[in-house]
Amino acid sequence: MGLLLLLLKAKMEELSNETSSLEAQEAGLVHDCVRELQETSNRIGQMHDELAAKSDVIASQNEKISELLSKIAAVEKNALMVDT
Repeated sequence: MGLLLLLLKAKMEELSNETSSLEAQEAGLVHDCVRELQETSNRIGQMHDELAAKSDVIASQNEKISELLSKIAAVEKNALMVDT
């Protein structure tokens, strides 16, 4: 009976140590995941800002293109009127 009790205590200690080790590994993995998620979130925020800035530039360029096309149409109209 005493030997069985010693074996059970040894197994309990082994399992306890293994559990502690696995919990420490898990905590490290969770920490790594949280860090990576924060970095990714920050990068997404930066990309969002870059996209917004580029969208503003594109809208401005489209407006300028429309103005230039209107000017071209007016010049062509004037050229046709002068030719006739």
